[in-house]
Amino acid sequence: MIFLSFTLPLVAIASMVFFTRMNWTANNFLQQSIPYSIGVFVLYSYIIFAIFSPWDNDLFSGISIIYLIGIWLIGLIDDVIGDRSPKGLKGHIYQFIRAGVFSTGLLKLTGTLMLTFFWLYLIEPVSLEQWIRYSLILILTPHVMNLFDTRPLRVWKVSLLHVAIFIPYVVVNVSFSYYLFLLTFLFIFYVLEGHAVAMLGDNGATLVGGIIAIITISYAPIHQQYIMVLLLVLLTVVAERISITKWIEKHPLMKIVDRWGLSEK
Repeated sequence: MIFLSFTLPLVAIASMVFFTRMNWTANNFLQQSIPYSIGVFVLYSYIIFAIFSPWDNDLFSGISIIYLIGIWLIGLIDDVIGDRSPKGLKGHIYQFIRAGVFSTGLLKLTGTLMLTFFWLYLIEPVSLEQWIRYSLILILTPHVMNLFDTRPLRVWKVSLLHVAIFIPYVVVNVSFSYYLFLLTFLFIFYVLEGHAVAMLGDNGATLVGGIIAIITISYAPIHQQYIMVLLLVLLTVVAERISITKWIEKHPLMKIVDRWGLSEK
């Protein structure tokens, strides 16, 4: 794992170069054109960790790898050929009803539904209630993470906060090399986004959301999962009415936290 830690910056740079040459770029909030390549870096890091991880759980199972690669691929399709004019889930649904246009936003929704059903079908929840709870977490978490990905490091900060909640439920007695790999991953992620040299894009944000969803299902007690479901539903409904960025800008403390770690350029 120590050697693999040294591959992380190489993968980050290579993916940035490839995306730039393919013209897979987008304007960030500063109107700078940068590649949305961090998702590839996250996917590579996850797969390496899944292959060599000492933990045997749902997060690193073959089913989860397929689910997460699917989530990432759908997000990449939306990044590359997506139409940005419809806003929110409601906008994509209305566009389909009124104009018969099946947007990449709807592709992302239906694809996520299919991948979620596939994951749950193979996991075999023990009750209808568990099916519904798991479904909401697996479907809404990638969507909500995508909603947060309108400013650098928001997804990074939300993910750290979320995972920190579940540290007591995660096995932590592993060798230093695994921590080195994870810390290297987090640092490179932080530098790429914080210095506006690359962005997550839909492919990266939804992938991180999928990983967080499976972590929640694997480690969180049922009462915390219900809290998570309520927060996800609330954020989804609120985001259809008001921009998360505008909401953050109205609250001074949230505004300060939102700008932590960002380059001043």
